[in-house]
Amino acid sequence: MEEKIIEMYLSGIGSTTIAKNLNIPKHKILKLLKQKGLTRNINLSDEFYKNFWEENGKWFGYWNCEKCHEDILFSVNEKSLLNRNLKLKKICKKCSLDAQQGCGNPFFGKIHSKETVNKISESKIGITTSDHMSKPEYRLLFSEMGKQRWASGKMEAVRIKLSDLMKQRWASGKLKSYNRSKAEDEILEILKEKNIECSPNFILSGKIFDIYVPKFNLLIEYNGDYWHCNPIKYSSDYINIKKNKTAKEIWDYDNNKLDLAKNKNYNCEVIWETDYKKNKEIILEIIKKYDK
Repeated sequence: MEEKIIEMYLSGIGSTTIAKNLNIPKHKILKLLKQKGLTRNINLSDEFYKNFWEENGKWFGYWNCEKCHEDILFSVNEKSLLNRNLKLKKICKKCSLDAQQGCGNPFFGKIHSKETVNKISESKIGITTSDHMSKPEYRLLFSEMGKQRWASGKMEAVRIKLSDLMKQRWASGKLKSYNRSKAEDEILEILKEKNIECSPNFILSGKIFDIYVPKFNLLIEYNGDYWHCNPIKYSSDYINIKKNKTAKEIWDYDNNKLDLAKNKNYNCEVIWETDYKKNKEIILEIIKKYDK
């Protein structure tokens, strides 16, 4: 097949025509020709290129809308694409959208007849759309790509924006659903059985604290050993894969969160998963301390 493509191209047949005749994607044909050093270089006159300029690895220029006659700025990644892209530009996006409204739309007021509906339906028989995400190998591929983008820092601006958005929704009360661990539910139940008023998911300056006991102005944090990297189990340089942070970074965040609450005159207590599993009455011991 490669020999056939090269033979056709050298005979003067363009890559677009080759793609149609051989039913091969054009980009694969161009890739092959480039590997063989056969792509044609279209050298336009210096007069043509003087209307454009290069900046940060891209080529820029203006084209004129045939309808509103406004000059539209455009850019391309390669110099060779300047002429090709200009051939495709006729009217600007605004003019194009205006032309599609109301009676300007060629389909305005028209409906399909039964004959055309049947014709369209028959033309779709046997055609399936891409469903890559139903295949495990593609889900894994996109998952790894996403992890790499997060790890590279390219998505940091998006992460900060999403984080700020979630904090605003929590603070405004628009977001009312939270995930709680089984242990947190058990602690809440123990407090309620002792007739101690308590509130889960208490929001303070955009931070969420697991439990709040108003009587003692007390904030209680339940820290899972893995998620919060219990110091008796993890070293400071341990990397929590799920959070993509070191143990020290997680400790610093948690400590800053507690300092924020203490600076606002809240009492704070932390219950570690390991300690709770050994003694589920630990919450009552904490309450007894403040009740004195």
